[in-house]
Order: sequence, then C-alpha cells, then structure tokens
Amino acid sequence: MTHKLIEGFRKFHTEAYGEADLMARLVREGQNPDFFIISCIDSRSNPGTIFKPEPGTFFAHKAMGAIVRPYKQGTALAAALQFALDYNGVKEIIILGHTGCGAVRALVEKLDDEEISSFVDVAQKALHTAEDCCNGVCTHDELLRHTEEQIVLLSAENLKGYPSVARALKEGRASVRPWLFDMANGNLLEHDGNEFKPITDH
Repeated sequence: MTHKLIEGFRKFHTEAYGEADLMARLVREGQNPDFFIISCIDSRSNPGTIFKPEPGTFFAHKAMGAIVRPYKQGTALAAALQFALDYNGVKEIIILGHTGCGAVRALVEKLDDEEISSFVDVAQKALHTAEDCCNGVCTHDELLRHTEEQIVLLSAENLKGYPSVARALKEGRASVRPWLFDMANGNLLEHDGNEFKPITDH
C-alpha cells in the first residue's frame, strides 16, 4: 500500500532536489512562507495538493472542518500561529473550508460519536446561524452548504481572539482570509464581507 507514498516521494525528490535544487536553498537559507493555511483533514481538499505549491510556500494546520476553536493558551494552533506570525513574518492566514465536508455533516446530523461531537460541537453557533439563514425552508443539502460557509466565518472570527493574530492584525502585519473550496465545481471562493464569491477564473 505504501508504494503510492514512496512513488510520490520519488517524484518530489526529482523536482525539489534536481536541477532547481530548491530544498538545498531552503535548508541553507531557511523558510520564509507568506501564508498560514488552516484546512480540514479531508484528503480531497489538501492544500498541498490543490494549490500545487513549492516547498516552503506555507505553514499548515489541519482540523476537522477547518474549525478554529476559541483561544486557549498552549494549544498546537496557538503555538503554531505565534511562531509563524511573530518569528517568520507570515502575512496571510487562510481559513480553507470545503463543500461536502464530513465534519459539517457530523455537526448537522448530530453524529452519535462522543469523541467527534465533542470537537465539532464548538461550531454550534455556525449551525444556528445557518439555520437562521434558511428560515426553515432550506433543503438538507442547502443547510449543509450554509453551515460550511458559516463555520469558515466563525473560525475567522475565533482567530481574532488569538493574541498573536490580534497583534498582527492591529499592527497591519497580517490579514485573515475566509476561503471555501467548492469541490464539486472546482471553484475557490472568498468571503467579501457579504457573501462567498469565486476568486478563480476557469
């Protein structure tokens, strides 16, 4: 089974350690990513795949549903953000949600699994906002889509409570971008303050 990973590594090795010698430069000079991407664990929306980035392009953090919980000192995300913003000069934090999200379905359908529900339940506020948007007339699939969008917005709002993020925003050193990857249609959308709009042109 692991042969798929080994073959992928060989391809990476050829590209990154070949003529361009990109990894040698990154090892020698250090990393300097402009982006910090918070994405879902979903294997279909991996930013390392969908953005086709070179090594050294972004810091990455993964969580079910790309859910950012309210700030708590000592968490993996809080430490990673502080490291990226205060010591590596990251300029943009991207919350990358996606359509067809299993974590969102688990939240909406109240999955009977204590381990999973104890994590996704932090996004109940997003679900309630989505339900308000639907005003009782949405289909199940429409409710899922509204909830996917609202979780991205809630996560972006929660980020502002992280001290390192709050400092960077106040000082104009960084911005937060709420993005949604529409897997079915192959579009990337960004919230413009009013709604999610496509930012890619096919």
